[in-house]
Amino acid sequence: MKGLLYPLQILLFSASLLSATVMAEPVVRIAVPDITSLLTDDRDGVYQKIMHRALEGLDVEVTESFYPYKRAMLVFEEGGADCIYSFTDVLKRRLGEDAVIASFPLGKFIYFLFTPGDQAPVSDLSQLEDKTVGAVIGHEVYLDRVLEDQDLNVIWSKSDAQNLAMLEHQRFDAMIAAVPDVRPLLDNLSYDPQAPLLESYDRLTCHNTDANRQFLNSLSARLKALKEAGVYRQLAGSLYLDF
Repeated sequence: MKGLLYPLQILLFSASLLSATVMAEPVVRIAVPDITSLLTDDRDGVYQKIMHRALEGLDVEVTESFYPYKRAMLVFEEGGADCIYSFTDVLKRRLGEDAVIASFPLGKFIYFLFTPGDQAPVSDLSQLEDKTVGAVIGHEVYLDRVLEDQDLNVIWSKSDAQNLAMLEHQRFDAMIAAVPDVRPLLDNLSYDPQAPLLESYDRLTCHNTDANRQFLNSLSARLKALKEAGVYRQLAGSLYLDF
């Protein structure tokens, strides 16, 4: 009998370890794309601040991995992340309406045409026929539909700041950028706020699984409460865009 006790103890210990593993809370892996001022490698972007405040009230473990803009979406599409900041509409078109789910908005964004601050704003793409326009690499996932059938020479560069420099050196006739991302540069730019090219929302976008649905339900409730309490405005400061 004593000879059976030791193997039995090992069996019970192994079973308890297996049970603990099964019962452990899954980790939610989030891909973080580089979006000017809103998502950064230092984890101090506006959306990250909002997300981290919301997660304080949730019993869930989250990891974040920062990637270049387009790389982040590829990682998500290939299953290397459970969720990704932004890209909701784009991923629904690519993967199917039911393939992804999304949270309450982290913020709103609006694309506009910008010209140098000492010039009159341009209100319509047709005014730039045969002209050179700058935009940020990766933003074509949103802008392709806006730019199709337009006779423009679009140059894709690394950042809004680089596009502004090209504008100021008369290398570009205009640039396309999103508010609120570009707000830190607005003192040097002119645009028509009544002529948006595209409006949408940034959300946390996840693969449509039972675990992710449960996570987003809890997260969205927290995000909505933070928005209504004015925390979004407080954390975003001058980058806040109401919705």
